[in-house]
Amino acid sequence: MKKSILFLTVIGAVLFMTSCLGEVSNNYADTSFVYLDNDDVGTVYGKTISLYSPARIITSNNMTLMTPGTFKIMSYSWDEQNGTKQLNVDGQAIPADVVQLSGDALDVRQTTLRMSQLPEIEDPKEFLEIAPPLFADSREFMGDNWIFQYSYEVPKGQSAYVEFYKRDDVADSDDIKIDANITFTGTPDGTALEKKTDYLALNMSQLRTMYEGTSTTETKKLSIKFVYHLKDRDEPIESQPYMLSVKK
Repeated sequence: MKKSILFLTVIGAVLFMTSCLGEVSNNYADTSFVYLDNDDVGTVYGKTISLYSPARIITSNNMTLMTPGTFKIMSYSWDEQNGTKQLNVDGQAIPADVVQLSGDALDVRQTTLRMSQLPEIEDPKEFLEIAPPLFADSREFMGDNWIFQYSYEVPKGQSAYVEFYKRDDVADSDDIKIDANITFTGTPDGTALEKKTDYLALNMSQLRTMYEGTSTTETKKLSIKFVYHLKDRDEPIESQPYMLSVKK
């Protein structure tokens, strides 16, 4: 029951904030990240994740064979004639918009935070940019996954692989630093560089497990910074702190 209350609270808060922007049409069409989940009876549904539109609960017959716990980029649309379908999440009834999917859903690569130091690297590769991550303070909405979008430059024929490593911080400190390391793979075709943009979902659940206590009433804030190399910068960059609530 507590999990479903938290789930509804997250959705309700986002919808409330967007409702303050004024009256909008109920119909919509959007492209966003979608976290796939299933309800008590196995119905697969999605939770939409975007900086530019409200979080929504959606479902479609085309989602039936998709794997819960994974992320997709989807284009979808809904109008009132499509209606809604009732889901049952931990005994709670939740309406999901029955959407029409357009085009192919794109897989989002998933990786897990490594709970160890980044090995020493003589010539670290560089990002062009890393956008602020998309994440939810509660594990119920996205399973403690954080979505990162980043850009880099490589010769044609190459791509990039990104991993994250937690630094060995001072014991009992709630200030956490995580190294984001990018490596280039593949065989270059010439020397001309091309800009690429990519994305991934980083599972941070081990971090919550490490720092979370057993209190049912009190929480504390973890301050999380990401450290990475940017092009034309001599020293590594530290991101702004991102705050994550965990039990005391």
